[in-house]
Amino acid sequence: MVGRRILTTKEVEHTLHRMALEIMERHYGEALPILVPASERGQPIAAYVQSLLQKEGIEIQLRDSYPPHPEPILLVDDVLYTGKTLLSRLHDLMALYFPPRVEILVLVDRGHKQYPICADYVGLRLATTLQEYVRVKALPEGWEVWLE
Repeated sequence: MVGRRILTTKEVEHTLHRMALEIMERHYGEALPILVPASERGQPIAAYVQSLLQKEGIEIQLRDSYPPHPEPILLVDDVLYTGKTLLSRLHDLMALYFPPRVEILVLVDRGHKQYPICADYVGLRLATTLQEYVRVKALPEGWEVWLE
């Protein structure tokens, strides 16, 4: 692969584990939000975070679609770039109802936002140029993050 590896599979695993613990800490003593992938690329990350929380004895729901009634939501995606993907999912959500809380988890926030979207849980903040591309590459043993 052309480019530079930013995070190895072990580093991504460690980062996602840290973020799962942050979710537990932030929601200590209250109901956990429902994990909802913001995109197809967010689906496996959301499922992995769910499994990490389950290993800690925490039950958290994962849904591909929004819940039938207002509940706190945690949108999950791989990379936050312009914010268009997350804004689109938020728009779809708000067309149905207004949840009591919406939080956002991303593995990488590369900046260059065009919309006021801010992640609550960030694995890595990475300064990039507009010509660079951040790729989260799925491997059998996990993920790697590359800057191309």
